[in-house]
Amino acid sequence: MKKGIFIVIDGLDGSGKSEIVKMLHNYLFSKHKKYRILTTREPTNGRYGKQIREMLRKENDPKSSSKKLTELFIKDRAEHLKNTIEPFLRNSNKHELNIVICDRYYYSTIAFQGAQGLGIKKLIAKNKKFRKPDIAFILDVKPSIALRRIKQREKEKFEHLEFMKKIRENFLKLPKLLEENIKIINASKPLKDVFNDVKKEVDRLLD
Repeated sequence: MKKGIFIVIDGLDGSGKSEIVKMLHNYLFSKHKKYRILTTREPTNGRYGKQIREMLRKENDPKSSSKKLTELFIKDRAEHLKNTIEPFLRNSNKHELNIVICDRYYYSTIAFQGAQGLGIKKLIAKNKKFRKPDIAFILDVKPSIALRRIKQREKEKFEHLEFMKKIRENFLKLPKLLEENIKIINASKPLKDVFNDVKKEVDRLLD
């Protein structure tokens, strides 16, 4: 049996990521007793992740702090992999399969900080050392729909229409830029249909 499966769900805020992560966790939990599932997210609640959240909350200019944010995301990710993701995946044995589902990963750093004006190729190079997921889903939705979905809550610095359009463009470029198993999923559909598209791909991977 394969030694751990690493799944990433990524995309714009308002794409339905958090709901899909929960639905996938519940589905896999009930699918097979051999599956042990860890759900996690980036930025984490660690020391670097807390700094990132604080910056996103306080600053409104989407173009500000791109280099500082990138640096913090890289440190947060390195710590996340070392302390949480890798140990869990390594602990799979012949009687069970450990599966990590991560809400956001380096795809977000490339898309968001790329929209902040940093070079995409440089951002890819900075994240090259990190573990590649077995499968990554980019939930694709028009920024106008995403903003409508999140309008009830206070906006973070990246939640401005024109800026979100750039982020979306960067996400959609990723399958061509990275030699990885990346699936673009139409997330403007009802949630259950989005989940069915994700579930089909995950079932194929696990079978």
